[in-house]
Amino acid sequence: MDQFAVCLFGAAQAYIGTTNTLLRAPARLAGRRVEARQGEEGSGMDSETELLVNLLTQATMDGTSGRLPTERELGASLGVSRGALRERLATLEAMGMVRRRQGSGTYVEAPDPAFARLYFSLAVRFGQISTAELERAREMLELAVVRSAAERATAQDVGGLRAQIDEMYAASSANDVERGDNADYEFHRLLYRIADNPVLDLLTDGLSAALRGLLHNRRRTAWEAEDLRVGSTPRRRETDVIHEEIADAIAASDPDAAMVAVKRHYEVWRRVTGETAD
Repeated sequence: MDQFAVCLFGAAQAYIGTTNTLLRAPARLAGRRVEARQGEEGSGMDSETELLVNLLTQATMDGTSGRLPTERELGASLGVSRGALRERLATLEAMGMVRRRQGSGTYVEAPDPAFARLYFSLAVRFGQISTAELERAREMLELAVVRSAAERATAQDVGGLRAQIDEMYAASSANDVERGDNADYEFHRLLYRIADNPVLDLLTDGLSAALRGLLHNRRRTAWEAEDLRVGSTPRRRETDVIHEEIADAIAASDPDAAMVAVKRHYEVWRRVTGETAD
């Protein structure tokens, strides 16, 4: 396989395995055992993952997709009936791993980043991962990311971070929680873009999506607590100001200071919202 195919298979293997596990979770919770379906005709094709491996060896790879032979040719080379092949292809298509284009053929596709968001959201919903575990993972990732960002950031990158901080201040003045959420989210997304590591970017995208509702509620809680303490709506809330320290450290190209600032960021949020570290 070429480099694209290897990367695609690795992502798909993880996605298919975890998705199948999550889709079987409700039945397990109900005390029912769900057996994996076996392929027809003793083909040994007992999982979508195995089929995908075989498809990748047959596909003509081109950039972010690979055109597959016809169903007749695939069925013959894989030793399965067209009915069994179509059923498995339909499963892969539902997962976004295969796309059928009318008049053109069937293609293996690079996985959409949305699969990470789906996985983490489902994992939390089914109780396989707790929000506390997600938050801790996000903090650990960000400590590594901010160090890299401090080493790589340009003046334009720093300007982008400061623009989001200004947006946070504007949201606080207007007492607009959703606007503040969006600015905070974009600030942290920028950190990952500056670090320029697609693996970390994919992970944090999934983590942040799963935590979005929780973080929104916590921002509201933090704002209400600060309003009560101050006696009015402050223009610059403590939860906004701590982002200045991160931006300053990155502007100074100081990785150590950036890591300290991120640690302080999470400590302040835990204190203001009444949460405790694991």
